[in-house]
Amino acid sequence: MNLGDGGNGQLKAISGMVQGTAGIVNLEGPVTQNSSSRKFRLWNAPASLAELSANNVRVAGIANNHATDFGPNGARQTASALREKGIVPAGGGAGPALLKINGISIAITAHDLTNGVPENMAAELTAARQKADILIATFHVTGPVSYLPRPELKRAVDMAIAAGATLIVAHGTHAIGPLQRRGDAVIAWGLGNVAFACDCTNEEDAILLRVRVQKDKVAGVDVLPLHAGLNKQATQPSSDANGIFDLLEAIGTSRLTRHGGYASF
Repeated sequence: MNLGDGGNGQLKAISGMVQGTAGIVNLEGPVTQNSSSRKFRLWNAPASLAELSANNVRVAGIANNHATDFGPNGARQTASALREKGIVPAGGGAGPALLKINGISIAITAHDLTNGVPENMAAELTAARQKADILIATFHVTGPVSYLPRPELKRAVDMAIAAGATLIVAHGTHAIGPLQRRGDAVIAWGLGNVAFACDCTNEEDAILLRVRVQKDKVAGVDVLPLHAGLNKQATQPSSDANGIFDLLEAIGTSRLTRHGGYASF
């Protein structure tokens, strides 16, 4: 997700989908007032963070290939700005985010795989799992748009499974990917774009996951198709939910149970 200088109701149309939830997003690019640059860079204005708070976002991953677009202190400044809005940062120097919901403690990690799997990632995943009942591992991947997972992502997912992750989510290539189960764990290989303020991607298909957890397992997953809010346009529920469900099943998702505008997995 990248909001640029927006955040003026870009997510309003999907607010009903996230009512009563604790949202987790990947925030692409630093939070900064300064957007002037001759180079292509991503950024999020401080005022845009109110959009995340208004939609129940509790955790924002900040480990991605645009984290330092406005300098090496970008991740630290972003973490500080998020905390001021009551949003817990995850990844980089911020480490894992920790939540407690209905008596269940949840650790959320964020790792950037742009330069391959980080050297200490396996140990960091294991340490995060030891702090909570459930580990949610998120990975940022760069590369050409593809429905197929990249080799570094496959390796990272194997590490997360070995560390005891319950939910594993990938983002970054802008394309949706299959949903799979591996034992008690659920893997989302790509979520697509929810909102992206620049004109740097044309991928309009996206999915929002609404996940119910119990201690040590995922109790259920709802899959909600979206039409991405690109170039400062508003994100909308998809007008072709079945088309996205068909695509997900065609690229390797186990059969979905469809309920009109959403499906269960």
